[in-house]
Amino acid sequence: MHQAAQNFVERMGLMMEADGLPRSAGRIFGFLLLAETPFSLDEMAEQLQVSKASVSTNARLLEQVGLLDRISAPGDRRDFYQMRPDAWERMLEVARKRWETMRSVLVEGEATLPPEMEGARARLAEAARFHAFLLEEGDTLVDRWRAGRAAEVPAPERRVS
Repeated sequence: MHQAAQNFVERMGLMMEADGLPRSAGRIFGFLLLAETPFSLDEMAEQLQVSKASVSTNARLLEQVGLLDRISAPGDRRDFYQMRPDAWERMLEVARKRWETMRSVLVEGEATLPPEMEGARARLAEAARFHAFLLEEGDTLVDRWRAGRAAEVPAPERRVS
């Protein structure tokens, strides 16, 4: 792997680790983001110099959160992984779910606090409004993103050889 690619993969691992995911998941994500073709678990383990078990666990995690697709090739019993074409939208969907959960907790908290906790209720209300704003803007962002993508020339589809 080219040194620049290796540096990118490592940085993705560190960045995703800082967000609470395993570093290996971030490295797989970075690796497949650069990949022109899908890769099997064995191929990724070799390229990333980690165990197949680690690659398997973390690739499945990334698949569960909607960032990777698992595909098969005719005549080959192995699974192959590639970036989902809508991975960026999926990332926003995951964030939106967190924002919606947070907004719900804030609204419920504000409603259940006693009137004498006026300052706390005001802070919860403001935080709930902020999360409602994020949810509204998230919809706008996805719509704008999709419109921009529709106007672009489609990227070539990646296939397993």
